[in-house]
Amino acid sequence: MSGYEELQKSEEFKEQFAADPLNFLDFEKEIVFSLDPIDLDMIRLSLAQKKFSAAKESIAMVGRMAVQNNISEIDNFNDLLPLCYNQETYKGYPQAWLESGDFTRMTKWLSKLCAADLSCVDASSCELIEDWMRVLKEQSDVDLMMSAGAEGKASFLPRTKQEWDMLMEITYSGFSKCDGPNGESIALRPGTDRVPLVYPGARRGARSWRFMDFYEAKFGEGLVDAPLGYVDSDLVSLAGRIREASRKGEAGSLQINPKLLERKADVARSNAELPKQFMGLMDRMMNKYRGERIIFYGSMKIIYNLAQKFREQGVKGAYSPDSFIICGGGFDGDKAPQNWKKEVTDALGLYDGQLRVGYGMQEGLWAMEACEYDKYHVPTTIIPFVLDEDSDEPLPRTGCQTGRYAFFDLLPVTSWGGYITSDQVTMTFDQPCACGQKGVYIETTINKVVSRTDDKIGCAGTSSAVEEATEFLLKG
Repeated sequence: MSGYEELQKSEEFKEQFAADPLNFLDFEKEIVFSLDPIDLDMIRLSLAQKKFSAAKESIAMVGRMAVQNNISEIDNFNDLLPLCYNQETYKGYPQAWLESGDFTRMTKWLSKLCAADLSCVDASSCELIEDWMRVLKEQSDVDLMMSAGAEGKASFLPRTKQEWDMLMEITYSGFSKCDGPNGESIALRPGTDRVPLVYPGARRGARSWRFMDFYEAKFGEGLVDAPLGYVDSDLVSLAGRIREASRKGEAGSLQINPKLLERKADVARSNAELPKQFMGLMDRMMNKYRGERIIFYGSMKIIYNLAQKFREQGVKGAYSPDSFIICGGGFDGDKAPQNWKKEVTDALGLYDGQLRVGYGMQEGLWAMEACEYDKYHVPTTIIPFVLDEDSDEPLPRTGCQTGRYAFFDLLPVTSWGGYITSDQVTMTFDQPCACGQKGVYIETTINKVVSRTDDKIGCAGTSSAVEEATEFLLKG
């Protein structure tokens, strides 16, 4: 592409992005990350102003926070911070409502966090979280996401079907625009390619990955290998309560919904099958998929351990080099082994760039992929912040800053995009990355803010947490 063509494309991108930030999917990465940061920030501020203008009238929580903080309009990015949700927001309901099965009140509470119309949802017959999630999906646009709170409360995020579709398209774009080492396209082609998608997690339920359904709808049934069955939202919630009660020495006094107790036999059977299911998946990774093109999503630790097993057997190039191996989540708090990425790419036999290290969270419609220089480039759809870890005051948007990560997501339509995380990041605002992409970037070493306790049982911890919950349930 000539310099003139690139300039034309950049101008077209600015125009399309200002009209709808999701339009970034229509442009090559080189164009998306070529904008002058000042130009990009002007567009993002205008989009945030429009988002706030609509949300203060349509989302009760945003309107309330705006009044409390005397914010009537957004003049600069920092005006967004007092309006950001945090880890407490999505679990700001009385625990008694959940324990007593008062899902009518839970629905009214949830309706204040988003602009989705929940007025016609009849949750009076719901007895468990599973019932409530099903009724919301059937009677409204909300397809609820939940996570377990380590202090005993579950968080509920009211994402709509439209917002899920956005996230699916963003995820799919990583497979639809990619080249091999000689510039040849290795993009997946619907109707032609049938590439197994391997995911060492739940196929259905509270912590399942929605992209699996999207993938099979686009590429064909039977392509997903996710062996761990169904993760029950009530068990995930119970897991958080058990951990908090155990910490306080009160596990013996926990009250469990009788409807959950009625399912003890099913829970026992499912729990007993989990180790066998996971070992079966590892066997297929070592044998069945050898030489094939695959997509594999897993933690860094799982993927590294898989590579080590191949190395022990003297295996190099275990899969087709145009496979997609995507990982994140670190090494469970341990330091990453030196040269771990090279060990993985050698053992699995990948093209450069086909081992993709990512960063994301369920509260945002975004994902970041590390470049070849180990930097996460902040998507154009995100307004990023670094906050002082003690005061939560914004640090300067210049130079290199370390602190709590917060963001405003421009993509959500009915839910709110502002969120303050518990992640400690090191972010560079105005120094170019060696990879050539413009804009803000984050170091790949991400920790938890030491002054706060993370409330989530995250993706990596869900399996063990639910196992503890099922064991507790079966003791009674």
